[in-house]
Amino acid sequence: MPARRSSSPDNLSALVLLAALLLAGCPDEPLAPGPADVSAKGDASAALPPEPPSSPLTHIVEEPARRGIAALEALAAAMPEGRGDSDPHYLDLRRALAAGAPLWRRPESLGGDVVFGPPRSIDEGGGALLRLDAALVRGDAAAARPERVALERALRLFLGEARRLPPAPPAVAHALSLAAYDLGALALESIQGVPESSAAVLADLRGTLDFIENAAEALLTTGNARAAAALASVQEAARPLRARLDAARTADDLDDRASFVLGAGRLGVALRRLASAAALPVRVPYHARIPAANGGSDEPISALTLPAPRSRPRKDGASQAEYAALGKKLFFDKRLSKNNVRSCATCHVPERGYADGLPRPPSLDPAVTLRHTPTLLYAPLHAAQLWDGRALTPERQALGVIHARAEMGLEPGELALAIESAADLRALFQALPTPGVSADNVGRALAAFQSEALVPGDAPIDRFARGDEAALSSESRRGLDVFAGKGRCARCHIPPFFGGSRPHDFAVPVFAVLGVPDKPGGAKLDPDRGRGAVTGRALDEGAFKTPTTRNLARTAPYFHHGAFRTLEEVVDFYDKGGGKALGIAVPNQDPDVRPLGLSKGDKRALLTFLREALLDKTPAEKLVVSPR
Repeated sequence: MPARRSSSPDNLSALVLLAALLLAGCPDEPLAPGPADVSAKGDASAALPPEPPSSPLTHIVEEPARRGIAALEALAAAMPEGRGDSDPHYLDLRRALAAGAPLWRRPESLGGDVVFGPPRSIDEGGGALLRLDAALVRGDAAAARPERVALERALRLFLGEARRLPPAPPAVAHALSLAAYDLGALALESIQGVPESSAAVLADLRGTLDFIENAAEALLTTGNARAAAALASVQEAARPLRARLDAARTADDLDDRASFVLGAGRLGVALRRLASAAALPVRVPYHARIPAANGGSDEPISALTLPAPRSRPRKDGASQAEYAALGKKLFFDKRLSKNNVRSCATCHVPERGYADGLPRPPSLDPAVTLRHTPTLLYAPLHAAQLWDGRALTPERQALGVIHARAEMGLEPGELALAIESAADLRALFQALPTPGVSADNVGRALAAFQSEALVPGDAPIDRFARGDEAALSSESRRGLDVFAGKGRCARCHIPPFFGGSRPHDFAVPVFAVLGVPDKPGGAKLDPDRGRGAVTGRALDEGAFKTPTTRNLARTAPYFHHGAFRTLEEVVDFYDKGGGKALGIAVPNQDPDVRPLGLSKGDKRALLTFLREALLDKTPAEKLVVSPR
């Protein structure tokens, strides 16, 4: 299945493993009790505990499950011939599953990961739903059969859980906040497990909004008169979104997706106000890099809202700024390299968007050919560092470059000696809250500098996300529609980072196999193994971390080898369908990389979006003033 994947370990809980055992290898028949079940129940039935009373919130779990089972039965009775992922019964199934997903994904719900796939799997193969989607796309009825059975078993499991483990009001309130975010992410087709057809995407959008409307009304039963007024605000915020979804035949009909995402963010604010009115705890999906005027739970977090960089918690309580000041000095200091020949800024040049403008940087080791220097702008938002993802944190990335013979060339002992020998540096390290010259302090300082200085968040897309609707031109909005829809870009370049880090915590990296040739239009695969050299897995051969598309206009050339000089060359490569379309054998190429059929107008709008909407207003060289 998909060659796009996350690098995080597949950390399934015991409950998920139990669910997998319950749902795997099921017979292809309804789950009605057989004779053995009836006789076993006979005399013991009086000893069974009474069924728990229904919770006011039970129906928001039960109803989607019942609808899903009915849709599965209808699909099984009339399996489409040929491609079937736009079949009405299948679309009914997807809508029902989307309406239940926000609560079925709870950790205490047994079947969620089986249906939708674990949220942090090594490979983004998804669960039974994504496998069913792939089987229907191929028109493979035999492959669809076990997935239908697994889905039915899961839905019946959800029905049983609805009364035994009814959702608590705080869980519903949090699920509503996340569902509003996911509604916008679905409109951008950037959510994990996005289906193949635009009709199925629309079904998911409608089902997600079904959950929001139904769960908000159910939550009112736990509230008061103040909550009733808040519910009216929710309904008002949902109304224009519902009208747009009802008017569309497929997701391709959703023009100006940017405004839809903004509306989903406002809906999230209304939902959090409803939770607050019902005296329930309120949480935003994540904290914004630059908060809007209101802040707090009223922050209109949407799928276009740039997150604050993650930072490691520290026991010493030191502020990020203390380390960032030291990191800034170290970044421009050549004494951190062999023979004092280069600093971090030698390859990450501020005037060149913290890249270097070269296909490949010069190597200090003639035996090693380095990869293209990626920009450091927004690097703290990457869930993994370096093209092959072998460093998981900015701290490890910084130290790895300092110690690499081909890059800066200092052994750990030599790094410590270089700092100890420099009175100015030694004094700065001794003044830290955790004093002393150590690799930990070097990495922490450089990472803090990047987080503080190199995540500006002032591109037109960021101002738009904060409510400035004039920030995006009409051509940029159309370009975002191409980026999210026909161009399939957002499936890997995930907003709001527009790179390979998945919301809501941006801790899951995305890699992709594109089949990039050694030169534009060439028919020879670039020999770099990428992620495959790290993991040794065939599936990872030729896979590279998905970079951010922010500030692309300032950071040419492109790809891991820097062989593509212009954005036009990059767009043409994707439009043709990646390496396979050039005649290159790429058995594990990402399935989303295929001929796109972009028109000249599509390409023009897409390039406008990339060059204008994602370009920070502040030039990179103005972000930091060199201490030298």
